[in-house]
Amino acid sequence: MKKETIIVKQEQNGICEIVLNQPDKHNSLSPKMIEELGDAFDLLKEDTKVKVLIISSTGKSFCAGGDLDWMKKQIFSNRATRIKEANKLAHLLYKMYKFPKPLVAKVEGNAFGGGIGIISVCDIAICTENIKLALTEVKLGLIPATISPYVILKIGPNNALDLFTSGRNFNAQDAKEMGLVKNICKDKNIQNIISSETEPFLLNAPSAISASKMLVKNLSLKINQETVKFTVEALADVWENPEAIEGINAFFEKRKPNWLMEN
Repeated sequence: MKKETIIVKQEQNGICEIVLNQPDKHNSLSPKMIEELGDAFDLLKEDTKVKVLIISSTGKSFCAGGDLDWMKKQIFSNRATRIKEANKLAHLLYKMYKFPKPLVAKVEGNAFGGGIGIISVCDIAICTENIKLALTEVKLGLIPATISPYVILKIGPNNALDLFTSGRNFNAQDAKEMGLVKNICKDKNIQNIISSETEPFLLNAPSAISASKMLVKNLSLKINQETVKFTVEALADVWENPEAIEGINAFFEKRKPNWLMEN
């Protein structure tokens, strides 16, 4: 099933794959992609034929984070609109986090911002060895708000604090050491590794798998609708900061933001 921004490929052995399919935009999370992903997760949650779900991508990037055109529009939006827009990604990530079946990220390209959020809500992530990753929101005067609960849960507060505040690039090996990804492999081997990781799920009782996922989530750091609301409002607050306006404008104008020019 091919939609405007994603492809849903269902195999007969119980494995389904959602492919992010906007390579010309580096698979950035536009409102349309968020909508289509949300609809796909709603359908696949209820599909008893689907035992395991894989998230993959086309092109050089797994996911470059928030859509740049969407970011620019927020400069001119009011608070209510910003909250409404931020809610779209926040609720998609929460839906993915609560997905009752094994969720596997197949990461064959770079991931930034929201792309790391998608990896973080997955139960397992497998990546190729030459990818680049970063949480660069602070370079734009923003914060990685809506993805933050899942990233912190996955890599821990110390690693999250480092990446959130430095905006530095990190590599596949760093990601593995932090717990963001489980395995690193060469490009040609990734499908074999994915198969070896997903095969055990197909042998186990589906309801027991879902109950086990729920058990772990209930005994871990709590992420609920109140958490989602907090992150959305935190992002809306930052969007009202002059730094965000300056950071976004500087990015599109291909110049340094004023906090660098002052140094």
